[in-house]
Amino acid sequence: MAGAVRFAPLLAQAANAGLVDGASRAMGIVMLIGFIFGTICVVGGGFAIRRGDTDAGKLSIIGGLIIAGAPAIVRSLFTAFGIGASTVDIGAFQ
Repeated sequence: MAGAVRFAPLLAQAANAGLVDGASRAMGIVMLIGFIFGTICVVGGGFAIRRGDTDAGKLSIIGGLIIAGAPAIVRSLFTAFGIGASTVDIGAFQ
């Protein structure tokens, strides 16, 4: 019984927000982490090229661009296939 009382505030907050809103917020966090990781990969690729390892540097830059740009790529694919009214939107960086 004590466990149910301890989780009551958590469940009360979850009841106010819908599943779509929660999924949208979680996907936004995942996209933010992916953008940061992709940016780190691009910078690391630049440093690898500077050290003279051009093959690894080019692959790192291409991979970082794909990771960082994944939300925009997926959004354009959704629009191309006619399902542009998706729940999660890229939004504007502020």
